[in-house]
Amino acid sequence: MQSSLIPSGPARPHRLADLAQGMALVGIVLAAALLFLGRAWLVDAIVGTYTGCHGCFVAAALGADAWLWAGLLGLMALVALSRRRLLRGLLILLAFALLVIVAADLVIFDLLNQRLHLGDIGRFGGEFAANWSVLEANLHSPRGWLKLAGALLLLALPVLASVSTRPRPRMARIFGVLALCSAVAALVIHLRDPVHYVHAVLIDNVLAVNLPQTSVRPFSAGFLDTQRALAAAVPQQCERNAQPQRPSVIVVLVESLSSWQSRLLGGAVDWTPRLDAIARDNHYFTRFYANGFTTSGAEVAIGSGQLPIYPPGVLEYTFDHFAERRGSLPGLATANGYESAFFTPGDTGFLDLGRWLKQIGFDTISGADDPWYAGRERWQFNSVEDSVFYQRFVDWLDHRDKAKPFVSVLLTVSSHPPFLDPRSHKIDPERSFRYVDEQIGVFHEALRQRGFFDHGVLIVMGDHRTMTPLHEDEFAAHGERAYARVPMVVSGKVEMPAVVEDAFQQTDLLPSLAWQFGAEHCRSAYSGNFLRSDPEAPAIVVHARGDDRNRIDIYEDDSVSGFLLDGDESRWIGEAPDDAEHIAAWINVQRAEAAARGQRVRQAGKR
Repeated sequence: MQSSLIPSGPARPHRLADLAQGMALVGIVLAAALLFLGRAWLVDAIVGTYTGCHGCFVAAALGADAWLWAGLLGLMALVALSRRRLLRGLLILLAFALLVIVAADLVIFDLLNQRLHLGDIGRFGGEFAANWSVLEANLHSPRGWLKLAGALLLLALPVLASVSTRPRPRMARIFGVLALCSAVAALVIHLRDPVHYVHAVLIDNVLAVNLPQTSVRPFSAGFLDTQRALAAAVPQQCERNAQPQRPSVIVVLVESLSSWQSRLLGGAVDWTPRLDAIARDNHYFTRFYANGFTTSGAEVAIGSGQLPIYPPGVLEYTFDHFAERRGSLPGLATANGYESAFFTPGDTGFLDLGRWLKQIGFDTISGADDPWYAGRERWQFNSVEDSVFYQRFVDWLDHRDKAKPFVSVLLTVSSHPPFLDPRSHKIDPERSFRYVDEQIGVFHEALRQRGFFDHGVLIVMGDHRTMTPLHEDEFAAHGERAYARVPMVVSGKVEMPAVVEDAFQQTDLLPSLAWQFGAEHCRSAYSGNFLRSDPEAPAIVVHARGDDRNRIDIYEDDSVSGFLLDGDESRWIGEAPDDAEHIAAWINVQRAEAAARGQRVRQAGKR
């Protein structure tokens, strides 16, 4: 009698499998709930800080994600009911995919203050080495071990959820009821407590963010003809400096350098004292703006002179959309007897940057694979730290032919997120930027000792504002423009005001260099020229938004106007700027031309 009460050999493994599966199903549901709670807290912390409305965004974020939780609970209910291993496996895989997407969105939002966009996956997903270099640095943070443990747990859950095929009708009913309650809660929050906020994309759930984008909608031929006629009517100014200085020019594009870090530019912190001192002794801008929100946007703006905005028909632009030597920075240099060079300590294979630099005509291109860096410690994007990078350029400068003027672009990497300080090897934004600032000062002094400023010009600018939340004082002082504010400092042989108060942008660099080179250059009223004794500001400044990829902002005087990219239905959001019709046409034509360039490059590659 007693022996019949002892579980048989096979029964115990089945019970363990059933237990593991039940815990995994509950674990998937709880993991999703924790991710949604984490996102709601992060959204409120970020948005509440610069809106002054803490606690206003928790319910809205949870309500947006409640739809996803309802869907996940529904999938878990079906898994609990299913008897077929294949169907169960497919449902678990679908639930796991949703969980991974939600987790990735939260990680990107925490690290870069951006949402996960499927277009970004296509654009950056293949850059495994570069992505790992940033992720590895992030894992060294104080919370790195916790993130790693969470990732391993997520990977284990779908495996454990698949070990048993026994139906669980009671668990299915519980999941079904919770799914219904979650959907009702989402609907109630949406109807009773809607948040009317200009950056709703920060609150929406990750699937809503990735619904079909209006920016991909094409232009009709008739609409484009009308837009080209309007754009052609925009006033053009052709000019040539009759007494050009023809200096050599170094443009330092500093990763994530932002105006909020500079006490001189009104920042609440004082992380760039060396750069501020250089600015006070030379020339600086109080209102300088990045045209985009990424490094590639800055590279496009200063390298091609084009706006880094999305062409129709694609989720993300590539360098191919701006691959034209005519009108580019190196094209301008070559046409006027200058040597052109591009230096970065990072990987020029990232996003095919090196190929694009060759396409637009740079004579010299130096990246992470430069033999000069052999044996050096490596950081994000396989880069060396800024001190080594500047030494490399100074070595090139010392050994080049001094008879020929040059223009060089230097793109730094040390201050790329997650802001790893090369000295302490710790993630510390303040120390990271203080290090970057110090190295700018060392570089400036090295140039001074070599007499560079007797005949040359150094330009230091940020590539884009840090991908971090706006500070309350930033938003209060600058409003929407705070997203684009970056330092701009000029030192050396150039006649211009000590302080430039007018608004300028990165695309104004090419017309300004053309003036210094003595080249005849035609520019529209929407482009400026700042390297002169009487800087001529553009009528507008253009900034491509990172939080809403369908929108670009136009800064005109003290106003900000939004322009929605929507094919033939492209339109102004809120108050339109002066001359709205011609500005819209100018933007639409540039987008169409970028699409045509990209198509030409693709067709040439097939031949």
